Amino acid sequence: MRIFVFKNNYGRIIFILRKRFYDIKKLKEYKSVMVNYNDIAKIAKVSPTTVSHVINKTRFVSDETKKRVLDVMKKLKYQPNLLARGLATGKTHTIGLVISDIKNPFYPELVQGVEELAIKNDYNVFLCNTDYDIEKGLKSTGALIRKKIDGIIVASSQADSSLIRELVESEIPFVLVDWGKRNVNIDSLYFDYRVGIAEAILYLVSLGHRKIYFISGPKTLKTAKIRIRNFIDVVEKCKDDNLSYKILEGDHKIEGGIKVAKKILKENDLPTAVVCSNDLTAIGVMKAFKAGSIKVPDDISIIGLDNIVLTEIVSPALTTMELERYKIGSTAMELLLNRIKEKNLPKQTRIFKTKLIVRESTSKSRENNG
Repeated sequence: MRIFVFKNNYGRIIFILRKRFYDIKKLKEYKSVMVNYNDIAKIAKVSPTTVSHVINKTRFVSDETKKRVLDVMKKLKYQPNLLARGLATGKTHTIGLVISDIKNPFYPELVQGVEELAIKNDYNVFLCNTDYDIEKGLKSTGALIRKKIDGIIVASSQADSSLIRELVESEIPFVLVDWGKRNVNIDSLYFDYRVGIAEAILYLVSLGHRKIYFISGPKTLKTAKIRIRNFIDVVEKCKDDNLSYKILEGDHKIEGGIKVAKKILKENDLPTAVVCSNDLTAIGVMKAFKAGSIKVPDDISIIGLDNIVLTEIVSPALTTMELERYKIGSTAMELLLNRIKEKNLPKQTRIFKTKLIVRESTSKSRENNG
């Protein structure tokens, strides 16, 4: 029986027998880099090929055998070499997630939805933030493609045609979140804002509001154009109610909401209600109105969109339109996993509808109260 002697990084000596380790309890205290497939196979009494299939999930292995191999790996504190594993399987077990604004509370739950399902399926998530910058979005996506990751989820408003083309040409599986188009041959999650916006406008009309402003996101964004169009479609149907409206451009941020609200306060005839394209904008508007001695909702009612956590914390609590952010993230990851496993699947599309959540920032029109 041959004995092999190794020194670890601290100069300590490890003795390994030809057939099995001399002392597992002592060996597992040392660095896992010392252990390879052959070592695990000898202790688990399986072939190195079986160990490889258990680690890389490349072939069926019985539950009993798998448990035996995993138990040995745990005892030895073995960690797979991801680089070597990627070379062997052609997969990096990493996916990229591109978002618009890491500071926006809309995204943490979405990211959590992606990450939890990714981890369950042995994938790591590489996060990229575009800051609503189209060029930054292109650079981030290009970097992910060059890293040869297994797939990409684009949950960013900056998904323009050039970015889509780059993704298609790369042949890397990808999923688009809220791109705004359903009839393209691309896996996507489509947000139907019409239901929530219609509920919001009709609710305001029922409260007696007849002058309603809409603060959009940057008009260069496809999603902003969609929300504007949905808003106009609804208010145009309310013409018999003598409803007037105005569209103002924001930037999806609190600062942008403050800036637009200050412009509104300079008008002689103020609106009775303001609908915002996201909650951060609405919170900024509320802050500016408060500074300008405008009471919400007594003077002006405000509605946001997203239903982020802050909407229940601000005072008054914000009436908003809800999107299920965690479910959006997990569904996007589910579609991506489907595509990674089977590249020839038919196009996958999921639709998420907004719904109105009524809180304290809306009430009867001041004109009705007067």
